[in-house]
Amino acid sequence: MISKIEAKPSSEGILIKFKKRRYGLQYPKEIWKNYPHKKELIENYVPLVTISLPLILKLKKIHYNLPQSAFHGKFKELMIKDIPSATYDYKKQDAAKLIKHFLDVKFNFEGKSKKIKTNKQIKKPFHEAVIPFSLGKDSLTTLAVSREIGLNPVSVYVNDTVSQKENKLKLESGKRLAKELKQKHFVVMNNIEKLNDFDTWNKPETSFNYSHMITGFCFIALPFVHHFNSDYIILGNQQDMNFTFQDNQYTIYPAFDQHKDWKKEQNKIISKFTGKNIAITSVIEPLTNISIMKVLHKRYPKIAKYQISCDCLNTSGDKRWCNQCNKCARLSLWMTAFGVDKSKLGLRNLFQKKHKKLYSLFNGKEVDRYEKSIQAKEQQLLGFLLAIEHGAKGYLVDYFKRYYLKQALEKEGYLRKKYFKIWPSSLPLKIKQKVHSIYKEELADLR
Repeated sequence: MISKIEAKPSSEGILIKFKKRRYGLQYPKEIWKNYPHKKELIENYVPLVTISLPLILKLKKIHYNLPQSAFHGKFKELMIKDIPSATYDYKKQDAAKLIKHFLDVKFNFEGKSKKIKTNKQIKKPFHEAVIPFSLGKDSLTTLAVSREIGLNPVSVYVNDTVSQKENKLKLESGKRLAKELKQKHFVVMNNIEKLNDFDTWNKPETSFNYSHMITGFCFIALPFVHHFNSDYIILGNQQDMNFTFQDNQYTIYPAFDQHKDWKKEQNKIISKFTGKNIAITSVIEPLTNISIMKVLHKRYPKIAKYQISCDCLNTSGDKRWCNQCNKCARLSLWMTAFGVDKSKLGLRNLFQKKHKKLYSLFNGKEVDRYEKSIQAKEQQLLGFLLAIEHGAKGYLVDYFKRYYLKQALEKEGYLRKKYFKIWPSSLPLKIKQKVHSIYKEELADLR
């Protein structure tokens, strides 16, 4: 049996019909109304963001009422590269079998997509950058740096309609941030993401929906790029997204969709699609996680106060942080390391004995693939050392002093040089020097 996906433009965006259910992507009216490439956007975006459906629903054939995207082969490559990573935290899933299943799936289309005809825009850009915005540390730092170097960015929050509690909180916070900073800020409603949510289909938990999320954001950004005649789509890819580790025969990525190698492909895809030299870049690519926290909270406190980085809010009784996951733990550690009063953000000290399981440095059992690399553990080693300098106390601080302090002190120079340096990046030359000057200034006292 062939599963069918029917997609078409609506008055405010994109409409999809699948298994007698309707899903939509809804833009602000003024953004979508004047976008001239609606048909072409649908022909490329829809097959990308539904490419994981055969893995979630164990489909063998899927048919689109659309012509085949010129990038379909690249979309498949992205999915195959990320399957071992997406299954790493779910040990009951067999990456090799899933890759074989995916390679056997028949994707049927109606013809082939044609190249779009570009319209020359000669007016000077007045918003040079579009930022997919989540209110996490990466997107907040991206926004802050982009504003400081004069890009006059537009921020776009994509409401996936899946994580209701998280979305409600971020929508409210985004609105307050935009008002305080006089920031041009938009919201896109995207319940197409429900297609990729295992809960929608009552299936075992998976994370295949993240495999193509950032590339999907690049396509979602295009009507905004056109409306504001922008030069850049600025993603929140920091250096840690390039740190990998091996698991048997597979390279495990935090998310291949955010790796430097795939960003090159994103640039090729978007440039070919638009016929313009729109740069897919990241102003925080030269920084590691621990450096980002220093830059954000010490240089941009008015923006940092809006940080919402916890991924477990839907199951949490707390409003802003669950205070019981590995992400909360490492962010709490780094804020302590830089003397940030995290209580103002609602984040607690997570140094009790019960929190040991949340730290990869201590081989905690409740950590995900993002924290399994050597570099992630080393940043926690450095974080605890700096936290002690700021008077951190608790069971885990004492545990660190007993079993890790000697190692940390012996490696301190190496750790500071490695994680507080400005890493090589593919930043466009037009903005690279401005970005680097900010980081040199902020990290000079740490190396």
